[in-house]
Amino acid sequence: MPSSIHFYQDQVLDEGRGALKAARRIVYCRFGAVTINGEALSAGNAVFVGEDAEITGKRDWSQLWRWEVDLPNAEQALVLGDGVLTLHRMSRVIGMLDMDPGTEWLFRLDQITALPGRVTDPHKHPGPGVRCLVEGTFNISQDVESYRAMNPGEPWWECGEQPVIAWGSKSMHARFLRGMVMPTDNAGQTDTIKNKAGQPNRKRGQHRLLVDQIITAPESI
Repeated sequence: MPSSIHFYQDQVLDEGRGALKAARRIVYCRFGAVTINGEALSAGNAVFVGEDAEITGKRDWSQLWRWEVDLPNAEQALVLGDGVLTLHRMSRVIGMLDMDPGTEWLFRLDQITALPGRVTDPHKHPGPGVRCLVEGTFNISQDVESYRAMNPGEPWWECGEQPVIAWGSKSMHARFLRGMVMPTDNAGQTDTIKNKAGQPNRKRGQHRLLVDQIITAPESI
């Protein structure tokens, strides 16, 4: 049974209020600050929110990035309310994992800081995901989708099963977030790269784990 990863960007004004129905959802605060069901979420932090969510802005302007795992034909999960705006940026079907209804999977959000001038070896991951650039610029070469000269705020898709080569600028680091779905045995592991090639001891980027959450695959009618 196929599932999808859906990626949204929300804007929330000061004291703006919006609601979302329960979902398999990770929320990252890019700018500003909000509360979600009364719990504070500040810039640079993330939280898993599985229940119905009420979002309230706590700065003049805040931006949230949101990853959700749902069926490919699910309705768009727009934040409904006053002083809020949602943009649906990307949805992709998870093809490499057999996500039968009710099976358990790891839903992860982490942050990678890639060194200036570094070009990765061809590599794969144990699951697919939507990435989004935080700082710098980035380039992705893979058969399924390739991206060039991306700016902060731009998302891209890595299917997991095809080799990827990535590089940023020679003069500045690249920092990005990865919202991924993987088998549960990857929980807590920071190095999930598969089929690495080239020099075995090359210096790699910095990793920051934001959310590791076990979820169940959605069911279709």
